Amino acid sequence: MRRALCSLLVLSATFAEAEGGWLSARGRLQPDLRLEAWAGSRTAGLGVVFPDAPGAMTGIGAEVLYAFFDRTLELRGARVWQLTKNRLATASTTVGASAHLVPSAFDLGLGPHAGLNLALGGETFTFDFGLQTGVEVFVTSQVVRLPQRLLLGADLRLGQFGVGLHLRGGVDILPGHGFVGRGEATLSFSWFLAQK
Repeated sequence: MRRALCSLLVLSATFAEAEGGWLSARGRLQPDLRLEAWAGSRTAGLGVVFPDAPGAMTGIGAEVLYAFFDRTLELRGARVWQLTKNRLATASTTVGASAHLVPSAFDLGLGPHAGLNLALGGETFTFDFGLQTGVEVFVTSQVVRLPQRLLLGADLRLGQFGVGLHLRGGVDILPGHGFVGRGEATLSFSWFLAQK
């Protein structure tokens, strides 16, 4: 009975995700600081990605978002390393962490995440593919989740501005309790600022 009750609580609980960020999940690190806002089927938010120096192959991403169905406020940050120079195919990797506040359940979720990304295309138009993994621990409910995600995206940059469509899907593995499917689509708008 206790196990069934625990399973029910886990599966019906508010979800926070240790998913990696949307903004850092691109194979190509833009040479300029990128401000981005998005709205999707599960979240809305804004963030920034900036290279360590203009045109550098390393950078930092940070974002804040609200998951309106899950009623969760999330902060995500990641370090980005572009593994290859800008060519037709460009790869990057990310390592970061997330914090999630669940006011309705008085809970806090914390977790690291990592990702591997590939961009096909050039400065104006790219297709992005990514894999993300993470670990999430809720402090109050003491629930552990292992989110696994596949990402697909398309980005169009026109001068200082850009627009993108991004899809993310996968599962939250719940050790001892199976898994829960997850998915989201977002539309994003970017503004690029040249660094001095």
